[in-house]
Amino acid sequence: MINCDVLIVGGGPAGSSLAWGLRESGLHVVIMDKQEFPRNKTCAGWITPTVVETLQLDLDHFSRQHTLQPVRGFRIGQIGGNVIDIDYGVEPVSYGIRRCEFDHYLLQRSNTDLRTGEPFNRVQRKGDTWIVNDNIQARLVVGAGGHFCPVARYLGARTGRVETAVAAKEIEFRLNAAQMEACNVNPEFPELFFCPDLKGYGWILRKGDYLNIGLGREDQHRLPDHVSAFCRFLQDAEKI
Repeated sequence: MINCDVLIVGGGPAGSSLAWGLRESGLHVVIMDKQEFPRNKTCAGWITPTVVETLQLDLDHFSRQHTLQPVRGFRIGQIGGNVIDIDYGVEPVSYGIRRCEFDHYLLQRSNTDLRTGEPFNRVQRKGDTWIVNDNIQARLVVGAGGHFCPVARYLGARTGRVETAVAAKEIEFRLNAAQMEACNVNPEFPELFFCPDLKGYGWILRKGDYLNIGLGREDQHRLPDHVSAFCRFLQDAEKI
């Protein structure tokens, strides 16, 4: 039986940032996540200067071994329609990152006990503590598992049923030499294209040697069709 003061269920940015924030509290903190890290996350992948400031990120240190793409503007339009360029000037307004790298970096920076690859299966109350999976005893359990957080479900939340959920598909891959030569996506200007019904948008974002393409919507109705239409639009525009 492992005894700790705080068990955080979820090793994403929320959970790892909480653990990092408690680093000088003197509390024994454990992070549990069902997945092993690094792991992929469906996301275009960029952060704002506010995120950098709030998390006190050392961008020089981060960029030495990880992708960090300064973003100075956006190209915005509608799928099949016209586009406009928004240039914010010299200073970056965002930074393109790879979620597999960024989330793992934050998790390692938290410098706390990790139990990755272990799902949250069961919990029971015992006196003034919680017993999780029959092998972890904690004074406090924090749910940081995102939209389908198992702790929230245990507490009775109807996750995924009563609130609007964004369904998305994306792919991120490393460009080979020929693809890099042919790619006409400006790394400093991510491109965002809204669906005609305005219930979602697609994106194409170049981050150094990597290209991220995806589309998300407020409903899951015919999502593959919307993704296919977006890809055809990008092909016609010679983006892919």
